[in-house]
Amino acid sequence: MESKKFISQVVVAMLLYIVISLILEGDISAEILLRESRDGLIFGLVYGVIIWIWNRRKKDKTS
Repeated sequence: MESKKFISQVVVAMLLYIVISLILEGDISAEILLRESRDGLIFGLVYGVIIWIWNRRKKDKTS
């Protein structure tokens, strides 16, 4: 997978997580925004690792 595509998928996943979390929270304050941003960053990192491992295994099977 190209690195630009990989990075864009991770960033979009993080933004979606943050937006959905803020909508479900119902209140937007500085504390909540900071907490959800931190959680979104962690989610993005975990999601990125999972995608990287998935593509790595997919490449190994096709080779």
